[in-house]
Amino acid sequence: MANPAHAAAVVHAAATPEPESPRGPTTARFALSSMILPPLTEALAVGERVRMALLRISDGHAVFLGRDAAGQVVRSGRHDHARFLPADDDADGSIDHVVVHARGGFDGAAQRALEQLRRVWGHGGSDLKLTLEALGALGMLGCLRRDAGRHGRDAERQGRSPQLGTARIWESLTPFVPPRHIKYRARGVRDAPHDQLARLLALHGFPPAQLEAVAAAELTPPRPASPIGWHDFRRLRTAGGGCRGVNAAYGFRLCFERPVTGPIALGYGAHHGLGQFIAIE
Repeated sequence: MANPAHAAAVVHAAATPEPESPRGPTTARFALSSMILPPLTEALAVGERVRMALLRISDGHAVFLGRDAAGQVVRSGRHDHARFLPADDDADGSIDHVVVHARGGFDGAAQRALEQLRRVWGHGGSDLKLTLEALGALGMLGCLRRDAGRHGRDAERQGRSPQLGTARIWESLTPFVPPRHIKYRARGVRDAPHDQLARLLALHGFPPAQLEAVAAAELTPPRPASPIGWHDFRRLRTAGGGCRGVNAAYGFRLCFERPVTGPIALGYGAHHGLGQFIAIE
C-alpha cells in the first residue's frame, strides 16, 4: 500500500470571518542563550517550558492558559490563545529563538509577563536564558529563511523570524503529527496525513495550497548540515494531553497561490512547537 504521506493535495479553504482587531501586540520574539543550546528535536519540550514559566509569572493568565472564562479548553476556530514556538533561525540544528504569538493580542498583564520572562529550566542541562528582542505586530517581524541570519546584528535588533515571514512557499521546520488516526479501507485511505493537514489549513483560514511530502534532506537550504529526521523529534507532551493519532511524523512543503503571513503551526502539539512551517519564498 502506498505511503499516505507521499501524496499531493489542493486545499480549498472555506470562507473564514476576518478576526477582530487584536487587543494589543500579538507577537513576542525571544533569543535563547545557554552554555549548550537544546537541539531542535526538543522543540516540544522547550515550548511547554516557556508556557509553564509564563503561567507562573502571569498567575495563570487566560491567553497563556488557553481556556475561556468558564475554564474550558478553547477549541473554537478563532485560536486567540498563545502559541509557544521554538525555532532554529540560523539552521544549525539548535533552538536559538522562541516566538510567542496570540492572534487576539496580549493585554497589559500579558505584556508585563512577557517582559519579565528571563529564564526557563534546561531539563538535564543548563537553564535557558531568554532575552525579549521584539514585541509587536506580525508585519515588521518576519523574513524568509535565507535572510534570517544574513544581516547579523541588524537582523537581531529587528527581531526578524522566518516563522513570521510572508511567502508563497512554506516548508516544515518541525514535524506535522496527525491529530487523527489514519484509516485504511478497501476503497482507499481516509484521514491520510495530507488530508488532515488540508483540513487544518482550511480551519485556520488559509487560502488554497498544494501539499507535497518532503524529507528532511530535501528541505530548501539553509538547513542543518546533518538532516534531522522527522521521527527524531520529541512528539509526546509531558502533560496536558491533546488529540494525536498514531506516533508518526511527516514533513511537508506548502505552495500557496499567493503569499501568506505566518506563523503556521498545525496538528498535535502545534501550540508548543510541533507542526511548524517557515517562509521559503
